[in-house]
Amino acid sequence: MSKTNLPNESIETYLIRRRALMRLGAMAGLGAALPGLRAQAQAKPATPLQFVGWQYNPQIVAQNVETFEQLYDENVNYQLIPGEYAPITETMLVAGKKFDMMYSEEATLARWITAGWAQDVDSMPDVAAIKASMVPVGVRNLSLPNGKLGGLPYYAGYGSFIYNEKHLDQAKLQPPTSWAEFLEQARQLKKDKIVEFPYVSAWAHQAPSFSWSLFSIWYSEGAKVFDANFDPVFDDKFTSVLEMHRTLYRERLVSPDIFTLPQEGVPSYATGQHTFAVIHDYDQKVLNDPKLSQCAGQVRNAIMPGATRSTFSWVSMYLMGAGAADPDRAWNLLRFFGGKAKDGQYHVIKRWALQFGLGTPYTEVMNDPEVAASFKSWKDTDVALQQLQNSTPRDVGKTLWYQDWDWYMMGAVQDYIRGSQPTSALVADLHKQVGVFKARYAT
Repeated sequence: MSKTNLPNESIETYLIRRRALMRLGAMAGLGAALPGLRAQAQAKPATPLQFVGWQYNPQIVAQNVETFEQLYDENVNYQLIPGEYAPITETMLVAGKKFDMMYSEEATLARWITAGWAQDVDSMPDVAAIKASMVPVGVRNLSLPNGKLGGLPYYAGYGSFIYNEKHLDQAKLQPPTSWAEFLEQARQLKKDKIVEFPYVSAWAHQAPSFSWSLFSIWYSEGAKVFDANFDPVFDDKFTSVLEMHRTLYRERLVSPDIFTLPQEGVPSYATGQHTFAVIHDYDQKVLNDPKLSQCAGQVRNAIMPGATRSTFSWVSMYLMGAGAADPDRAWNLLRFFGGKAKDGQYHVIKRWALQFGLGTPYTEVMNDPEVAASFKSWKDTDVALQQLQNSTPRDVGKTLWYQDWDWYMMGAVQDYIRGSQPTSALVADLHKQVGVFKARYAT
């Protein structure tokens, strides 16, 4: 078993607080407004803007709401969703609840706009200038299949390949440039007893976990997975990644409990007992924090191994609710949280960058001297920029049926890794399920 009990309590507590995976009990009953905001709701405009969010540092979000209210002389009802954000929020939307602004991932972008719960922002003021201020891959991630801008960015991330420099120095190795080389290095590290389980990654059956890790590696090998028409392309590059995962598990190059490691394997890596990982890029900040990690100062980022050296990139976002009573007020709220406020400051985005290492598609923020200096303290920013520029958005994730297939895929791949099913049988089943889920959403 992977030992995560060394810095475990401190880093687990930090990650839980950072991603706010805590239950807030009676204080945060479904849709409950956070304390301190209710009293303000009686001031300023009589009708508050409705803002619903997921569980990531809600105390900071509440502070940001207060800043917006003061700057814009506004009134906002910020509601926190405990538990699984997307299905709970969707249940509320189906029941007729309306929001002026809501968090969204790629999976719910087109889904909620198609359902009439949210609207694109392509015709809102200054959108052309906003698009021009972002890196192209960020605009693409925020855009609908029809090219219209769906929302504004919450943060931008990608699958990052990291390694423990101390371990590679001991083994006299350089970071691998191919996955075949990666496998050989992992075997050597295990054989030489430098580490027992050289690799760790997010293999849990959760959308930001196993799926994102798999797609990062698929794209690094040049696997399309889906073509421009969103039809499956499950070729030899696709299957080689699946077979590598089975090899890692069978040769015990990953810990036996990798499917259940908490927080995408980050606390496990922080023990210093693993060499390689594919993580969300901002997690490197945690791993190089001596208060939270036993391998702080040793964790380096490298360009992904693979034929193309690409990776999966994404942008979480803010959507504007459909039929907002006052679109101008709602747009002000989106721009404050997802861009530059009327005072010329990136209040929210810069705070996320400095405090938690969250990236953004806005070049002005990434080039900000304070942000740049902060990022350089825990990662190689030249490598990070090169990796972001050579990243691949998952356009298929914006289709209505994809989320269902993705959930099925993760479970099927887990079973395949642990079992003896032929790779061809798994691929055939995954191909078949694309048709099944597409048919469910056919109109």
